[in-house]
Amino acid sequence: MIDHPRTPAPASLMPVGFVGTGIMGRSMAGHMLAAGHELHVFNRTREKAQPLLAAGAHWHDDPGSVAVASDIVITMLGLPSDVEAVYFGSDDGGTPSHGAGLLNCARPGTLLIDMTTSSPALAQRIAAEATSRGLAAIDAPVSGGDVGARNATLVIMAGGDAAAFARARPVLDRLGKSVTLLGPAGAGQRCKLANQIAVAVGMVAWCEALAHARAGGLDPAAVQQVISGGAAGSWALTNLAPRSLAGDFAPGFLVRHLVKDIRIARACAEESGIELPGLATAEQLFDAVMARGWGDEGTQALYRLYTHPDGSPS
Repeated sequence: MIDHPRTPAPASLMPVGFVGTGIMGRSMAGHMLAAGHELHVFNRTREKAQPLLAAGAHWHDDPGSVAVASDIVITMLGLPSDVEAVYFGSDDGGTPSHGAGLLNCARPGTLLIDMTTSSPALAQRIAAEATSRGLAAIDAPVSGGDVGARNATLVIMAGGDAAAFARARPVLDRLGKSVTLLGPAGAGQRCKLANQIAVAVGMVAWCEALAHARAGGLDPAAVQQVISGGAAGSWALTNLAPRSLAGDFAPGFLVRHLVKDIRIARACAEESGIELPGLATAEQLFDAVMARGWGDEGTQALYRLYTHPDGSPS
């Protein structure tokens, strides 16, 4: 593991492209604008980019034209299939082709940074294709959710060539409090999957702890405050549990995206020949959350399984 010291921002701020301006991407792209970068954006739904456009960002009708206008392109997407389509091009949003994707349109020397949680194998494929075209690419998924994106306190886990990482570092430092290169292409994604395993299993832990307290006649909010300061403490117990107890299930990170990450992690574990029974339990529970129609809520909606197991409104 290589943890490089922070480097100062370059004297000349290069144009940055940002593809994917959803819950987290919008805030992350906003930090680029605030730092003085010329910002070029694309999102499938233009309305989600409107605050950035009002602040001075330039709109593009497709990812390829963002790449043409930018020295660095950052992607923050939903699914591996989205990443594949944006990088390799897609005529219909489905089958990838070498059309107007980032890899086909980016000028030589462009640095591509995928911050989506995706598969290590896809990150390796992107990096190899980028190198063959005179580009550079790193995978740099993040942890910290909507709060970390807004406050620029994300934990960023990178994989790729050390020289490419060094180029990316000044930009990444504007988005996160911790930026670490873990190894070659795909290493950032592998680390993020480890993070998501801990997140998913940890969510089960605090939900069951508070459900146990509630069933015993205790005030779950009081219990949450007490145990979050001890050995059971975690970011989710401190930040997400209070939202659940207040009936706030607005997404900082979507249930369906965590389910996607769990499935990728499980597939990688199977390839490595290891069993993860805790993750298997978390997958079953989050599948139950999805089955109740709560996939577009925040991951803290898992607590609803324990308070409203029949799927009735909170």
